[in-house]
Amino acid sequence: MHNKDVSNPLVSLVIPAYNAEKYIMTAIDSILQQTYSPIELIVVNDGSTDNTEQLLTSHQDKFKVFSQKNLGQSAAMNLGWEQSSGSILGYLSADDRLHPKAISILVAQLLVRPEIIMVYPDFCIIDENANYVRSIKVKDYDLQSIIADFNCLPGPGALFRREAWASVGGWNTKLHSIPDVDFYLRLCLHGSFLRVPKALADFRVHSGSTTYSPSSVAKADEPLMVVQGFFSHKNLPSSFLKWRKRSIANALMLSGFMHGYSGRYMKFIARMVKAGFMSPSALMTRKMVSYFMRIFRR
Repeated sequence: MHNKDVSNPLVSLVIPAYNAEKYIMTAIDSILQQTYSPIELIVVNDGSTDNTEQLLTSHQDKFKVFSQKNLGQSAAMNLGWEQSSGSILGYLSADDRLHPKAISILVAQLLVRPEIIMVYPDFCIIDENANYVRSIKVKDYDLQSIIADFNCLPGPGALFRREAWASVGGWNTKLHSIPDVDFYLRLCLHGSFLRVPKALADFRVHSGSTTYSPSSVAKADEPLMVVQGFFSHKNLPSSFLKWRKRSIANALMLSGFMHGYSGRYMKFIARMVKAGFMSPSALMTRKMVSYFMRIFRR
């Protein structure tokens, strides 16, 4: 039974957890301490082999816990949302955290802007000891930035309407590196997003972060799978086709970076050359400079 209270909607948040014993309780507490109510917290234990399950079991009177064998983040996320009751959905990585007023501020924007299907805030980078590193001011919602430039605008703290999630069918379980990019690309076909220009979440960078870890060949090729799937979508507006070449070029650049960051330098060069032929202007960007700098600083 889904909550239908339009004036004070139930917000369902999912935390997927795999070997997350070090930070999971911090993430959970950041949700339990929100000023907003009602919130439904669902934690999905994705086959953890450390003490994650024991930690969750000892506190499960405060939230719902589901367990599955290790099927990956996307499957864990989908399970959590399928078991949820909220009309507004979101998720939080097990090593991140929300600021206390995050949900209140974000829900308020969804309530006054019925045409908006997703809201996302600015956020802070913190280190493994929760020390502040820097603030991230994300870009305002812009279709060209999402599609043509292949940018994943929403970060930690994003919330979206249940109907929109149901329309796109959740996360693609075949993706293990950038399922969020794929999800937001598909989601933008169903409505507009809104940036809330206030830091409301913390993104933790640490030695175990998958964001900064080397990628397998399959994971590094995911950007190409995502962009090809998007432009083969049967309901894709014809107006989006003008961005196809630039989008593929940016997907090639991201794929190339992931290969290069993982030590496969020939693949990095090959992808960048192909991106240049696809859309020369895509190479003349700060993003390209950033890719080179991050690879050669390793």
